[in-house]
Formats: sequence, structure tokens, C-alpha cells
Amino acid sequence: MDLNKLMMDFLAEEGFRPHETPFGIAFKNEGINYLYFKDDEDEQYFRLMMPAIFEVTEDNEEMILRAMNDVNGSIKVVKLYTMDMEDEEGKTDTSVWVAFEILADTTPELKDIVPRAISLLKGGRVAFLSRLEEMANH
Repeated sequence: MDLNKLMMDFLAEEGFRPHETPFGIAFKNEGINYLYFKDDEDEQYFRLMMPAIFEVTEDNEEMILRAMNDVNGSIKVVKLYTMDMEDEEGKTDTSVWVAFEILADTTPELKDIVPRAISLLKGGRVAFLSRLEEMANH
């Protein structure tokens, strides 16, 4: 099974207009960027992410970590964590990413998995932003 090829084919068939990146497959849905990360070491590992939903700074890092922890404990299959990304000039920015991670069987039904993954990622993003707003107002 080549899950990367299956994912690329599925996204193209569904009209998402995916394109290859050095680390996987990128596509948009309703104006939101998504990344499917390929894992050449584990063919059954399925990780779809919503990248860089919120910038992390020294001033907001503690609140962000608490909000991420709250959401991680309340939504199944979805994880939020911070990632560092370096731009063309070598400057590193840290942001919050939302991940949907599962182990797929050897004959995954992507038409069942991908829409649910997108929905859960959106839910994770909304829950995180809502939790941040609650914390900021108290």
C-alpha cells in the first residue's frame, strides 16, 4: 500500500488540487491550508495537519500552552502542538499546528477518513481559539 499515492489520487479526484511538497502533500479546503505528511518509515501512519493557526510569542506562550493542553485533553484523535519554521532569511517563527493522526489499515477508505479529519481539525482550531479567548477575558 502506498498511502501517499492513495492520498494524492483521492484529493485530486475530489477536486482539492493537491501538490507535492518536500514533506508531503499540500491542499486547500474552504480557504484553509492543509498538509498531509508522508512517512516513508511507516506506510500506515496517516497525519493530516492544519499548519500555523496562531503565532507563538514570548508574551503569549504560557497561555497558548495551557489552551493547547485543554484542547488536547478534550478532543479525540486531534493534537495541537507548536512547531518552529525557518523563513528564507533564516528567521525562526513558532506557531500552533493542529494534527489529525491515526494508523490506517492496509485498505484505507479515504472518502471516510479525510472529510472526518478535516472536520476534526476545524473543530480543534475553533476549540483552541475559543479557549484562548476565554483565558484572555479572565
